[in-house]
Amino acid sequence: MSGKHLIVRYGEIATKSDKVRTDMEKILRQRITDRLKYDDVSFEKVRTAPGRIIVEDTNSKAVDSVKNIPGVVSVSLASKTEPKIDKITEEALKLDLGKSFGINANRSGNHSFDSMDVNKKVGGALDKEKEASVDLDNPDTWVNIDIRNNEAFVFTQKLSGPGGMPVGSSSKLGALISGGIDSPVSAYEMMKRGCDVEPFYFYNSPFTAEDHLLRSEASVKNLEKFHPAKKWSYTVIDMSEINEKLIEIGRGRMILHRYLMFRIADELAREKGLKGLVTGESMSQKSSQTASNMAITSRATELPIHRPLISLTKEEITEKARKIGTFEDAKIDSACRDLSPEKPATRLSEERFEQLKSEIGVEDLIEKAKQNAEKKEF
Repeated sequence: MSGKHLIVRYGEIATKSDKVRTDMEKILRQRITDRLKYDDVSFEKVRTAPGRIIVEDTNSKAVDSVKNIPGVVSVSLASKTEPKIDKITEEALKLDLGKSFGINANRSGNHSFDSMDVNKKVGGALDKEKEASVDLDNPDTWVNIDIRNNEAFVFTQKLSGPGGMPVGSSSKLGALISGGIDSPVSAYEMMKRGCDVEPFYFYNSPFTAEDHLLRSEASVKNLEKFHPAKKWSYTVIDMSEINEKLIEIGRGRMILHRYLMFRIADELAREKGLKGLVTGESMSQKSSQTASNMAITSRATELPIHRPLISLTKEEITEKARKIGTFEDAKIDSACRDLSPEKPATRLSEERFEQLKSEIGVEDLIEKAKQNAEKKEF
């Protein structure tokens, strides 16, 4: 790729009211600036243009930094010139076209020509001067021309981004993040909808060792790149006393375990002013994630529980983890024994659930776990 200006396009932001759109543009512009600094990519400035955000005087490294930012629909590294056909033609003639090319001009603003004029004149010049033929169906190179009121951009590639909303444009949520594959993906999916996240890690001693905590920390650290200017931290909740009680229970312990996690997360989230919880639950992936059991565990909180992975298969979730870079973290070796009994309950009765709560003294366990919760910063 060649060029010195990065064109950043957004989608849903453009559908908002003027005030909301302006606010979201500012947030996205800031996220782009933050990420470029985080990745140590050189640039002159980041500015807004009608329907676009422009990174001026940058390089090809900016493409990889910006294309994965939530809120970004696509990016193109482009050459900038004056909005005149002869100047646009000069830039187009510098391109390596391969054996065939097509022209795709897009124009907005007031000019003495339209998009068809640009296509014909620039295409004619390329056909005459370059050793490449015109192919409007499947060319080696599409020459894209984006013309604005006072500037024009010429580029050959448009790389897709995740879309969605910029992080921080919506409410902050508590995210239950373990050292596994699913939960970091669920946190990312809500970040893509504009939400900031506060990670909660439930340390399931003695079934998990400290290296499992390190896996979770690595996952959170990987999410940092989507909101790098924020001072990231996470809360560790020691579940050892709870697990000592649960291990004495047979069928039903996993539903009770999940219920207790939600109760503790609920109270911590309210103290922090968070507006909901995020989990990596996927329907029927585990015994505690059947529809009937999730109906029980969801009653642990009046806060909304967001389950962005609810309908996805494990393969689909794994692919998303690979794409955002958290899959390798989940593969870190960890000494981990399973809390789940040999025959977990996939459908626990209301009566049995209430009986189990009474047997282990739920309220005292929740209070102790909450008091012992520890905030850790990177």
